[in-house]
Amino acid sequence: MTSIPGTDNITWSDEQTRFFLQLRLDENLKGNIRKQMVNEAGRQAIVDKFYEAFGIKIPWRKFGIKYNTCKKQYESFKKLTRNRTGLDFDSTGFINMSEDWWNERCKEWPCARKFKDKPVANMDLMEKVFGTVYISGGEGWSAQQGEDVLDTKHSDHDDEIDGEDDAESRRDIPTEEAVGAESRNFGSKNVGPSSSRSKVNKKRSRAVQAGQAVADVIRESVQSRDKILSHKNHLIENHPEFSCSQLRAMEVLHALPAIRMWSPLYKASINHLKQDAANRQTFLFYGDDENRVLYLEYATGESRDA
Repeated sequence: MTSIPGTDNITWSDEQTRFFLQLRLDENLKGNIRKQMVNEAGRQAIVDKFYEAFGIKIPWRKFGIKYNTCKKQYESFKKLTRNRTGLDFDSTGFINMSEDWWNERCKEWPCARKFKDKPVANMDLMEKVFGTVYISGGEGWSAQQGEDVLDTKHSDHDDEIDGEDDAESRRDIPTEEAVGAESRNFGSKNVGPSSSRSKVNKKRSRAVQAGQAVADVIRESVQSRDKILSHKNHLIENHPEFSCSQLRAMEVLHALPAIRMWSPLYKASINHLKQDAANRQTFLFYGDDENRVLYLEYATGESRDA
């Protein structure tokens, strides 16, 4: 990552972009992203983990700019491929078509040339981030996460209250001003001094009790929802799809003292770990640093001493 002279803009490498997109997917899975908005916990996690992986501390605003840039790249790419049949892609998502095909596309849309001359990297992750609706841990439960029994045990509680339900329930709780106004209006009928006061007091008591009962129900429901979400996040973090993610593997690789950053073994290890989940799962299986280094040397053919 380098700064562009004369501006506050920065240039991202393909590896850094991929790492950032994976971070967003992981935070989405943990429930820290709702309607494409990252909450404070998610932002801090992304900033901190990016710093741990690359030693670069950048403000959240830069991540937001990069997210928008990736989204525009994805939308342009989809414009090029929409309603096209017989397309051939390589393993990284680059379009592998003939020169004649590209010439036809450039005639239809001149901007298509840039995708031929400089293909967009990380299109596979962009498809996951921008191409489908992902349900976060805070919004629901997806089939990919497993633990199907969780929905059957907690679905009634989980749907009991959301932000709008909270607001509606709170509107149903009589306020002190409303109770007082109602009491004054009732008392103005002057049925009789003692009788009026007695009826007003009884009505005020019933209103307060009803309001307290509603507040108790809301409080208990919110607490129940928090417990459910906490349990979901715990299950997510221990699910193989999350625990063996590229982010997790990079964190462990970066923490190995025997492997020098950006050495031949380090770079070969990155390529090996991002190839597929089985490689990451095998690497993370080893419980100590030395065996993890020995595995990477065996798998990549590179030496820590190179």
